[in-house]
Amino acid sequence: MAFLPFLTRHRHWLPGVAVAALGFLASFWLAQQQERSLGLISQARFLQEARVFADALSQRMVAHTEIVNGLRGLFVVNPALSRGDFERVARDLDVRRRYPGVRNLAFTRYVTAAQRPAFEARVRADTSADSQGLPDFTIHPAGERPEYFVAEYLWPLEGSSGVLGLDISVQPANLEAMHYSRDTGNTVVSAPFDLVQEREHRTAFVLRVPVFSPGAAGGAPRFVGAVASTIRVHDLVQSLEEQGFLRGIAVSMTDHGAVHAGTDQGPGLPLLALSGVPLASSEPHQVDLQVHDRRWRLAFYPTRDFLSASERRLPWLAGTTGAVVTLLLAALVVLLGRQRTRALKHAQVSDDARRQSEERFRAVFNQAAVGVAQIDTQTGRFVRVNQKYGDIVGYTVEQMGQLSFQAISHPADLVEDLARMERLKAGEITEYHMEKRYFHRDGHTLWVDLAVSAMWAPGAQPDYHIAVVQDISARKQMEASLRGNELRQRSILQRLPVGVCLVQDDGRMTFRNARFVEICGYSQDDLPTSEDWWRAVYPDPEYRERTRAAWAAACASAREGSGTIASGEYTIRCKNGQQRVVEIAGVTMDDGHLVTMVDLSQRKADEEEIRYLAFYDPLTRLPNRRLLMDRLQQALATSARHQRSGALLLLDLDNFKTLNETRGHERGDLLLQQVAQRLRQCVHEDDTVARPGGDEFVVVLEDLGDNPEEAAARSEEIGQKILAALREPYQLDAEVHHSSLSMGITIFSGMRETVDELLKRADLAMYQAKGAGRDTLRFYDPRMQAAVSARAAMELDMRVGLAQGQFELYYQPQIEHGRITGAEALLRWRHPQQGFISPAQFIPMAEESGLILPLGEWVLQAACRRLAQWSQQPGLAELDLAVNVSPRQFHQGGFVPQVLAALAGSGADGHRLKLELTEGLLLEDVEDTIEKMGQLRGYGVGFSLDDFGTGYSSLAYLKRLPLDQLKIDQSFVRDVLTDPNDAAIARTVVALATSLGLRVIAEGVETEAQREFLARSHCHAWQGFLLSPPLAVAEFEALVRRINAAGRPQA
Repeated sequence: MAFLPFLTRHRHWLPGVAVAALGFLASFWLAQQQERSLGLISQARFLQEARVFADALSQRMVAHTEIVNGLRGLFVVNPALSRGDFERVARDLDVRRRYPGVRNLAFTRYVTAAQRPAFEARVRADTSADSQGLPDFTIHPAGERPEYFVAEYLWPLEGSSGVLGLDISVQPANLEAMHYSRDTGNTVVSAPFDLVQEREHRTAFVLRVPVFSPGAAGGAPRFVGAVASTIRVHDLVQSLEEQGFLRGIAVSMTDHGAVHAGTDQGPGLPLLALSGVPLASSEPHQVDLQVHDRRWRLAFYPTRDFLSASERRLPWLAGTTGAVVTLLLAALVVLLGRQRTRALKHAQVSDDARRQSEERFRAVFNQAAVGVAQIDTQTGRFVRVNQKYGDIVGYTVEQMGQLSFQAISHPADLVEDLARMERLKAGEITEYHMEKRYFHRDGHTLWVDLAVSAMWAPGAQPDYHIAVVQDISARKQMEASLRGNELRQRSILQRLPVGVCLVQDDGRMTFRNARFVEICGYSQDDLPTSEDWWRAVYPDPEYRERTRAAWAAACASAREGSGTIASGEYTIRCKNGQQRVVEIAGVTMDDGHLVTMVDLSQRKADEEEIRYLAFYDPLTRLPNRRLLMDRLQQALATSARHQRSGALLLLDLDNFKTLNETRGHERGDLLLQQVAQRLRQCVHEDDTVARPGGDEFVVVLEDLGDNPEEAAARSEEIGQKILAALREPYQLDAEVHHSSLSMGITIFSGMRETVDELLKRADLAMYQAKGAGRDTLRFYDPRMQAAVSARAAMELDMRVGLAQGQFELYYQPQIEHGRITGAEALLRWRHPQQGFISPAQFIPMAEESGLILPLGEWVLQAACRRLAQWSQQPGLAELDLAVNVSPRQFHQGGFVPQVLAALAGSGADGHRLKLELTEGLLLEDVEDTIEKMGQLRGYGVGFSLDDFGTGYSSLAYLKRLPLDQLKIDQSFVRDVLTDPNDAAIARTVVALATSLGLRVIAEGVETEAQREFLARSHCHAWQGFLLSPPLAVAEFEALVRRINAAGRPQA
């Protein structure tokens, strides 16, 4: 009971003790909660940094993938992309600066064992990037393998030249990735490997995308190789770290194998060692990142505490504050029972405690990790600002007190900020959030994330608001960089010479380049979706459905296969109503497909024009010599089959040259047109009237009788009718002109005579008519065969001349841009009695007799010996030499070994030898021609198509033949200034050669005006008497030295 008096005396302490006990418990709980919350905040900041870095790494890999996909697009459009074009595109991309970590860009070619010799020879001969080519190129390491994956193109080459020609079949990691890419058509990343040329941080990987070329019609696409980018992991991570990532964290990276393998490779292969020193006892945060088909594991460790010093003190401050408050409350309860004076004294103590608490709050305010400010809502002036806010904009806290937020805001963002502030003041919203720009004190602009909250109670007068800002400039820079990459990709697509359109899976056409719009005329506003496109370009519903079904099938096949949509020709209706033939192809993508469109209209028109020029005379619209020979051959066959006779009439206008010279070529052309019209009116529509050339016409009359005598009578009757019709006056531009012709007639019955023999007989008869006074006709006289005897004697002389060395080579210089770059070797025969005999006399005879074979072999050997001699003489070593090859010589069985033997025996460089082929080769075994040309091309031998445009030229064959040059025939050059048709043909040949990637040269240039016309038509290579006739070797060599030393031709 002695305890009761004590309780009685001190009972005013009991409520205070109870309050103190509860207060201390609450303070302890509050401190614990604060410590747990700060731990979660620190962990969240750590995870945020890790997530931001992982996202940035993923975006960077997307950017690298876009680079190789862009290069893949170039190879899809042009599988034969040259080394020079590849290096130029790679150099323009500037990957070392824009994409840190990229060590090189490469194209790996798929080569079978059978293709290896030809492939190595082609690469060595490729001079598109280096005039010396790659003479030492070979696939390495050595060894016979069934297939090779060879690094053919590499940029930059410095420091990595050993990689050129490397067969990655010997690198298991790279080979596995290549096989998977080829089999699936997917972009792949290789397993990590060490860069042999690096001394430290050697780990790298290869990002590879397969390239397929369209297959034959209806066939599967053919695997060509892969475009690859070698990326050094350390540089890739370091560039991200320099951009502000990995703040306060360290990362290590390991590769855990291919996703398609379905297994995790245990601890994995190291990609990157730990980039910093982690905090002791810290636990890693692992993030699995799928990079195409590889699984990367990123392990993040904190290297510092993510809490500020003030934040770390918050649990202690909270506990201390709670304890102080508890003591104060307890003391207050105790003091309530005491006198008023002591209560006032303790109230003063409580006020001091409040001020201390305010100071602690101010410390927390000033040390926050984000910028915080109290702002006067009415004026915008800063009332209270923490240090972080000042650091963001570059001002001290004191300087901020003299500013308003309007003064540091960018004008373009201030309008929206003030509009939202008005809504906040009106009570429509209680807070708002936006991204805006501030002006830093040093003048540069920075981006911040701004959150604004009202401090006044609802319905009260607006006085102050709180603004919280965070610097997001680094994020904005990354977004701008990504937008820049997208703009560069779009710029590349805009500059492509083919139409490009991106179609999404939902049918939206989200991109089309200028060439696409130029071809079809439809812009984004005209046809925003693929449904609109189909309806516009195919108005006929039935045709539209058929075409659309075929396109859908091609797309489905592409998705199941390599991803390449096979190309096809389509006829579409353009915006202006024009029907246009286009070639459409494409590649499938993750969310749609990319479509390419090539306008074939001009090519089709050129093909039709060349086809017409090959068979018809453009002036008179009559069959030309080519078609005449075909018609005459058919007439002989019909005559033999039906045992009926016919006649061949060869007509030559009398004194036509005089008309041309005195009254101009225009009048001459008018006369030829009217003659052609009258000839057609004189014969039956089934008979043939042709113009082989010049002022000559040929009439083929069929079914004239059962015997030659009857045919002769009827042909004479028709011939006299023609003579009478052509004697009638002609109206030439309001002037009357009289003309006559001489006619030679020969009768044919069956196949006893050849076409050439008939033409020769008719020609002899025609000259007999001219000798008889002209304006008459004559039949072929067998006695004219006396001339054949002379030809037989000449053939014998040729054989003797070949054995005795009477033949020699003359050289006609070929000039380009003022310098002699080569010559055409022309055969000359110096007869011991008759002197020089024209090649026009003995070359046709050599063709007919078979002497062209030994004669052609001698020319090849002599030309190669001359090339070998020139190679040892300064000023002559760079000359090319063109040698004419007849079809009979080319198609003999041993032609290729013959050429190679001539090169090997003389030591001549095959790259300096050029074989000129006539268009007659196209009419014979095309596959044999292509095979032989390909074999010789592998040894550097070039090819030129001689007399182009005078015979049968198929663009289908031209595209397949490995030609280097087209030669414009002198028959077109001769009248190029006076005959619009010849001028049009010359320009067409130049344009066609340019579109096919071929060089072009003109022969027979005799005047400066002709040369200037060719130069205006972009033909700068020529030969002819304007510079020099064919010369003996000593004279030619002297001319080369004189012209090339002067730097311009001396015509």
